[in-house]
Amino acid sequence: MIYKWMRSIGTVIFFLTLSLFTSESKAQPFDFGITAGVNISSHLKNFKYFDNNVQLDLKPQIAANYQVGLIGRAKITNSLRFQLEPSVALLGARYDDYTRFETQRFKTKGRTELIYLQVPLLLQLSTVPSHETVYGLPFASTTYHVSGGIFGGYLLDARFTGSNSGTAPSPGDFSNDVSDQYSDYDGGVVLGLGLEHGYKSKFGIEIRGLFSVFDNGNGSNPNFKPQNMAASLSIYYLF
Repeated sequence: MIYKWMRSIGTVIFFLTLSLFTSESKAQPFDFGITAGVNISSHLKNFKYFDNNVQLDLKPQIAANYQVGLIGRAKITNSLRFQLEPSVALLGARYDDYTRFETQRFKTKGRTELIYLQVPLLLQLSTVPSHETVYGLPFASTTYHVSGGIFGGYLLDARFTGSNSGTAPSPGDFSNDVSDQYSDYDGGVVLGLGLEHGYKSKFGIEIRGLFSVFDNGNGSNPNFKPQNMAASLSIYYLF
């Protein structure tokens, strides 16, 4: 667990350090920035955990997570732009369900923690400010936009954590590596709405929905197809 968080923090530090260098590239026809936010996620189907004689079939519930990353934006027209967002995102689901083992019934309460390196590729259609300058001076304006596109993801770490209670085979807290149950790769579609304010440097907010088109299971269990789905709220800053 400690190693997982150290790796995640190290990746975030790398992203933030890189952003300091890219912010110096303002003379180029690109915008660069940083983004961070929260999301709620779940799975399309039940989570099936297998360990020796223990087989769990748990109904997914919504879990709260985070995401953090970089923004690279290229202007196509005044109202249309292309955006690339390499990010680290925590997804997964929460579980609070009863399971039967042989003749006993016990309760499992926990969650899956799936850390992805994601790269959304987006097209954004934005409103255009009526004035960019007022009396020859820069004018900070507010614009609104819709985003749509695809994303690809690589699974950095996958764990199933929580606790068992009652007459469970292994009562108490647990933290299990379940990377072998998930595919290394993920991909799907993204849709969003947002607004941003500023002139050269801009501050923005965006709400998005994400859905994995591909089956995230490793294929060994054809009934385990835990496609990711999430709704996120992010804030971002363009240098």
